[in-house]
Amino acid sequence: MDSYNTGNPIGLGPRKRHSKNKFLRKLSILFTLLLLSVGGFIAYQYIKSKQQLATVTVTTLGQVPVANMEKSRVDQWNGVTKKVAYLTFEDGPSALTTDILNELAQQQVKATFFFIGSNIDAQPTFVKDTATAGHYIGLHSETHDYETLYKKKQYVKEMLSVQKKINQLTGHSPLLTRPPYGSSPGISKTIANDVASANLRVWDWSIDSMDWYYKDSAKEVAKTVIDRAEDPFEIILLHEQPQTLRALPAIVAGLKKKGYQFSIYDEDFHIPFNFVQQSNL
Repeated sequence: MDSYNTGNPIGLGPRKRHSKNKFLRKLSILFTLLLLSVGGFIAYQYIKSKQQLATVTVTTLGQVPVANMEKSRVDQWNGVTKKVAYLTFEDGPSALTTDILNELAQQQVKATFFFIGSNIDAQPTFVKDTATAGHYIGLHSETHDYETLYKKKQYVKEMLSVQKKINQLTGHSPLLTRPPYGSSPGISKTIANDVASANLRVWDWSIDSMDWYYKDSAKEVAKTVIDRAEDPFEIILLHEQPQTLRALPAIVAGLKKKGYQFSIYDEDFHIPFNFVQQSNL
């Protein structure tokens, strides 16, 4: 029996070796490696050229590119919607301004104040105190008179006058205005265009505390604010009144319990909010 057939029941014997097929396989492998090498070299040259084109020759310090570190506001964190309340006080400064500032400091809360020009003239020190404490001071007209502001179209003129007074006392020219009696229907399209041209802005409110109505009940003032606070963004209308001052601790505690944080108006992140529905204000 042929030694190659030992243990082979079929008896086919050894297969013939094909040297030609072996040569072709080696040639194919070499060709593949060559293509990979050429492709890699071309890719390297392409990337290198791109990097060279992106390189900027800097000859002075002023030419060094500055990274943009601006970030948008975070509205959600771990799936929880951020809730922000803006406490806004009108008609100051007044004899109660210092007490309000002290209460806010005790509560570790910042607020936004809208001052009247004639009151600034009478109480200039309170304006400085409010700014020093880190609160935002906005514009609330000179006269607080509906006919003068809206019928006679003196809104922008009066707001700019108040802006100048605040700048003289604090070094800052605020842009935010609070229209006495609200923007609707007083601010017409003509006035709105004048406001935008003067680079001023308008904020009304989302919650009226009714402190002008509940003059003898701080409890009702606080309850009104807390019960009405539902949206993630709330602007709360308050006045420098005794009942408001007494209600302040309960308002802060109640809003915190509902998950609200407190903030002041930020000119760099203006959120349009006005009754006349003008997006440019």
